[in-house]
Amino acid sequence: MRSIIHITSRVSMTSTREDIQAELRDFMVGFACSMERVYGQGRGGALLGNPGQSAEDVEPTLAKLDDAWLWQAVLTMYEYGINGQPHDSFGKNGDIGNMYGEAEMFLLGLDSLKLFMEEDEVRWPRLSIITVKTAVARHILDGGERYITRDDDEMAGYLSFSEVALLADMDERSVRNAANPKLTDALATKNFGRRTMIHIDDARQWLAARKGFVPTKGVAPEPLPDETNWSTLNLPYPLLARIEEEAMARGIPSWELLVRKLDQADRDAP
Repeated sequence: MRSIIHITSRVSMTSTREDIQAELRDFMVGFACSMERVYGQGRGGALLGNPGQSAEDVEPTLAKLDDAWLWQAVLTMYEYGINGQPHDSFGKNGDIGNMYGEAEMFLLGLDSLKLFMEEDEVRWPRLSIITVKTAVARHILDGGERYITRDDDEMAGYLSFSEVALLADMDERSVRNAANPKLTDALATKNFGRRTMIHIDDARQWLAARKGFVPTKGVAPEPLPDETNWSTLNLPYPLLARIEEEAMARGIPSWELLVRKLDQADRDAP
């Protein structure tokens, strides 16, 4: 029997849509086989678009999954969470309910069925789980509310270290190290009992300088504090986006890049 290991590491930005589809297809076929042990032989095929056929006899590549809500939800959340493609169901004007909230609850609750699915050697949907977690993290970052609420309402608008790590495409330990108060530009955090969280305003500012972070397309960069009065600059979005992109590539804050360019312009002036 093959052991299923629940891995919680991040999805690298190099994981493609095809990677997600291949993993999700194997999982959904295997899950149908497991459900057939509950509902009876020959009933699992209907879950895969093949009524009257045993799930074990369905070739994974021939399973009809395109109209399955889990399939659609995970792939949409991949485009939003990993690639930063905007979607009406996410962000401050959206509601992560419906099939996206259902997908989150289902995938995050799979641990309870792990032992049962081991009998069928079901491929664990590691990439799908992390994809959903990343989409939820981006949803909160973009001003949305959680579908699965936390115990304390005061934590609304806050992200965990693991969520910030997913968005930055970094290890969680590296994000925790960045919050060391001894650092000059430490990532600001707030304690809620035993839990330490990051407010989305602080997360946005910190993520803007991370090379692995992919901003949500079409979402204007947040105003930057301190040395510049960024919020008062009436600049077109394409210019702001270009500044953010170059700053992230160099690993420096946007205001610092702008100051450098102005200084260079002064030196080049006749």
